[in-house]
Amino acid sequence: MSLPAPLVEVRVPTFNRSGLLRRALESLLAQTCSDWQAIVLDDGNGERTRAVLDDLGDRRLVHRPNQARLGAARNLAQAFSNVAYAGGTHFAVLEDDNFWHREFLARNLAIMNAHDVRIIQSNQSIEEPAERDAPGRISSRTTLGDCHAEGRWRAEQFKVPLLWRLAISNSALFWRIDSRSDLRADDVPDAVLQEWVRAFRIRDDVYFLNERLGVWRVNGSESQRSAVGPHWRRFNGFLRREKAIQAIRRAVYRSIDRGNEGAELLSDRFATPIEIREQGVRRALLGWPADSRLAWRRRVELFAKASVLRLSPLALFEALEHELAPLMGVDFGQGSLPPRPLRAVLAGND
Repeated sequence: MSLPAPLVEVRVPTFNRSGLLRRALESLLAQTCSDWQAIVLDDGNGERTRAVLDDLGDRRLVHRPNQARLGAARNLAQAFSNVAYAGGTHFAVLEDDNFWHREFLARNLAIMNAHDVRIIQSNQSIEEPAERDAPGRISSRTTLGDCHAEGRWRAEQFKVPLLWRLAISNSALFWRIDSRSDLRADDVPDAVLQEWVRAFRIRDDVYFLNERLGVWRVNGSESQRSAVGPHWRRFNGFLRREKAIQAIRRAVYRSIDRGNEGAELLSDRFATPIEIREQGVRRALLGWPADSRLAWRRRVELFAKASVLRLSPLALFEALEHELAPLMGVDFGQGSLPPRPLRAVLAGND
């Protein structure tokens, strides 16, 4: 017998972290709002995931193993689809290494009804893990507490902090089926960059809720361990991502009303320190509309790094990676990342 369509459809992308997956699903079962159904998008060991769901024994937890390996980015992209898998009208994504507080769904629904918005971004506490697939220490820091002031934001205003930092977090987004925003970002083969693009493509007003409604786990390179496809050096992946982020920042800057850059970039609605904002803007080789808070040596350093990133083709980066790594101030060693930059963002933004 099939379940009735839920009010909230929760997507849970997972890959071989059964211990953390159990914790995430237990936080879902503990929600004060019970009108939900969860689609567990399994890109790993189906038997281990099935065992967790069977042990929890709730019919609202639906196992949906992928027919073939998708990798972290593509599995996450399908979690952000606006197509209802179970007939829901409201959506959220609970990544398997994160978890929610009991009021997550109820508070989001209440805020959405009170302010008539299609997207809500809430704040989260940060977990610092000691080992993989095991709980860690919950710190006093938050994911987005130093970003937006609480309240409703126009889409273009909400995106201004992309000039200096990532302004969303996957497991703290809540949206309605009538949202006009493309949150899927399935053309982006890098799970980290995908989050930047998700923020960049928001078209609806967003309500930022500063209340901590969940916990985000620092995952380092874990999100890339489930990548599929050719292996690339971590340095090349970093450069491709940074080049795309630089293009996103330039596009966001151009979206600010001409002549209003100072008011937007210096607005006290953003909690980020002015010095951090200035560094982000200069990393995209953009004009800072106020007296500099940075030492001249730091300004020169930012200009040099940003120029190398913007003006040199990726083929040159790949040929000279060992020589360029010291210039960029990073030591990446060996690693793997998807091989392509975000072409959809880079095209037409230079």
